[in-house]
Parts: sequence; C-alpha cells; structure tokens
Amino acid sequence: MKARELMEKLLDLSPRRIEDTVDTLKAGDPDKEVHKVATCFIASVELIREAAAWGADLIIAHEPTFYAHRDDVEDQLDDPVIAAKKALLRETGLTVYRYHDHAHSKQPDVIIDGVFRKLGWEVEFTGYDKPAYLKVPMTARQMAADFEQKLGVRHVRVAGELDKPATGIAPMFGSPGEDTLEKALRDPRIQVVLAGEVSEWRVCEYARDAAALGMNKAVLALGHAGSERDGMDDFRRILLELDPGLTVRYFDSGEVYRYPGDKA
Repeated sequence: MKARELMEKLLDLSPRRIEDTVDTLKAGDPDKEVHKVATCFIASVELIREAAAWGADLIIAHEPTFYAHRDDVEDQLDDPVIAAKKALLRETGLTVYRYHDHAHSKQPDVIIDGVFRKLGWEVEFTGYDKPAYLKVPMTARQMAADFEQKLGVRHVRVAGELDKPATGIAPMFGSPGEDTLEKALRDPRIQVVLAGEVSEWRVCEYARDAAALGMNKAVLALGHAGSERDGMDDFRRILLELDPGLTVRYFDSGEVYRYPGDKA
C-alpha cells in the first residue's frame, strides 16, 4: 500500500472529511510503498533517527514536525534548525504524515480512547467538549498516581482538591486553550479536569481557591505529550485493523522537559 492510500483510509474512519485540515504530508514521497510504519506523538530529531534505523517507510505523527500548527515554514527555510531537520528527513528517505484533526474527530476519539484504555479506566465518554464519567469514583490523587505509574508521566502536578472522590471528569488533553479549560472547570458536572498544557494563573488558581472554599475541583497538569502520547501507542491497533500485513511500531518521543537530576 502506498503512503497516501493508507492516509486516505485513516481519514475515512472519521464521520466526515475535514477540508481545512493539518492532516497532510510533512516530508517525503506520498507514493512510497509502505511496509513498516512508525507511530509517534511528535517526530523529534531523535525519533526520526530511531525510526530510520528500524527501517520505517512512514512516520505518522500526531503533532507538528516543524513547530508550526500547519507546518507551513517555506518562509523560514534559512532557520538552521528547520533546515537541518528537513535535511535529515531527506537523508533518511522517510515519509511523514500528521494524523491530528481526524484522530480527534473519529468516534471514539483515537487519542482519548487510547489513553483511557492504557489507564484501564471505565469511562463513559461522549465527546471532546463534553463531560466524561468514571464508573468507579477516584480522587485526583489516585488519578495522578495512575498517570505516573501506568503512563510514565514523570511529574503530574495537581491544583485544587486532592482527596475527594470524583466521577465527573473533563479529558482536556493536548492544548485545548484556556477558555475551554476554564469552561470545563466551571461546569458543575465536572470535578476534575485532565489538562495537557495549562495556564497556572488562570485555571490552576481557580481550582486552588475552589478547593479552599470546600468545593470539589481539581486540575491535573499532565503536559501535552503526557496527556496524548499513549493514544498514538494504541493507534497501532487501528492501523493493523486497516492492514494486518503492516509492521507497526510505536516510538516514544519522551517528554519535552528534562530535569536537573537527569544524566547527560
């Protein structure tokens, strides 16, 4: 199967095609025959090298390759980082597609469903911008421990109430925007917001004050990668359902931050 044919099959899994989409070719040849597929959260330089060494024909990433939402950097080709990364992709011969908009519009959402599968939580989920409900109540402290122990998020930060059981949650993974996060936190049906990128002064301080006033409100700050990458791990299952003849491997790009105690 050619790379473009596989991507067409993925786009067809959504209820409708999104015309103005970022789910496009980022590098390489769309007509390349694909046998080995690398899935990832983001195609970092280290990950590109690892995927190439493995022998991947195609990388399917969830986030941008060139630090812009649409990867439209033709006017920045003199930037040394962008130029070097493009050169690396040419050298490896890898084809890179992004699967983002249609991953979130698929029912169920590829990313959220994959994360909950990995966590092992039983969740009634009806949409990205709607409340989700845990069948078994959990505290924010318990949720944070699961993200750290089961998904390997190194440091989950929690603002607000830690120890009151909750059932109403908002999976605001990735970078949904502060207006969306604040709306979710103010929703009386929601006790815990599971956030990717988050504004401390706006969203987290609201949760802290709400808890101090006796309300069951909390925000888990998971990081963008920490909140979404396991969806792209589970995405392997979807690819193999489309074509069992593919060899598919998930490559973990890790978290963007390093810590002082890390080895060089």
